[in-house]
Amino acid sequence: MLNKVFERTRNDLNSVGCGFCLAKWTQVTMHLQMGQTHSCHHPPMHKIPLDEVIVDYKALHNTKHKKTQRKLMLQGSKPRECDYCWNIEKSSDAFSDRTYKSAEPWSAPFFNEIKDLNSNANYNPKYVEVAFSNACNFKCSYCGPSFSSQWVEESKKFGPYKTSNNFNGLDYLRASNMMPIPHDQDNPYVEAFWKWWPELYRDLHTFRITGGEPLLSKDTFQVLDYIIEHPDPNRKLNLSLNTNLGVDDNIFNRFMDKIKRIIDEHRVNEVILFTSADTWGVQAEYIRHGLVFNQ
Repeated sequence: MLNKVFERTRNDLNSVGCGFCLAKWTQVTMHLQMGQTHSCHHPPMHKIPLDEVIVDYKALHNTKHKKTQRKLMLQGSKPRECDYCWNIEKSSDAFSDRTYKSAEPWSAPFFNEIKDLNSNANYNPKYVEVAFSNACNFKCSYCGPSFSSQWVEESKKFGPYKTSNNFNGLDYLRASNMMPIPHDQDNPYVEAFWKWWPELYRDLHTFRITGGEPLLSKDTFQVLDYIIEHPDPNRKLNLSLNTNLGVDDNIFNRFMDKIKRIIDEHRVNEVILFTSADTWGVQAEYIRHGLVFNQ
């Protein structure tokens, strides 16, 4: 049954163009601490030009770069940045993520709407993942300064690891304009998000907060308060958070009080917490500096 759904989705996409993918419109990840965005996890992040955001806060998702890629898709071309899917489709009959993501409930219902859009039009995504800052209380071995304020302090104090690519050094981030904005400073990308949020909220299927550690961000709690104060009568929103669950008990209890109210009062369709346990016990604590495994 699922294969038939995917076959139909692929055929519908190809009727528009061999590179057409709804995720370029319906899905976005925004790393606001760096002013970076991408739609789908395969294309690389690209910078959100601040001058575009000043003119129109919807440029957090609808950048000129992304609109160019959408135009290629609508004209039957395959954007180079999406080559992960093109390689799969070239090498086998397997479904690529272009098909899977376009078949999702946050994409499929909007096929006709999107295929007839002008490529220069703004579009409110239905699946949004956002990082408000890199504030984090952990310093995991596989992470880095872009996503952990603890790593920023480590790198400032000790410099990069003496590897061939200077692992977790800050010079590369500075040179590539990806240095995270400190969480205790004003961030124009976060300001733009809050201008967009009331409208964005109405169209959301899934909203996922990542980081950094979301429970250390005031913006996370502002989102929860907004959901409590502005209930969705259709209760269609799926709310998710990526959290290390290693914060102070007072913060965690405050968070759980709000989540419990959201659930008990049926403010959303569901709440999902994503957390990771890489290996076990002391080994997990070794690679995730700051983790207290039993907690």
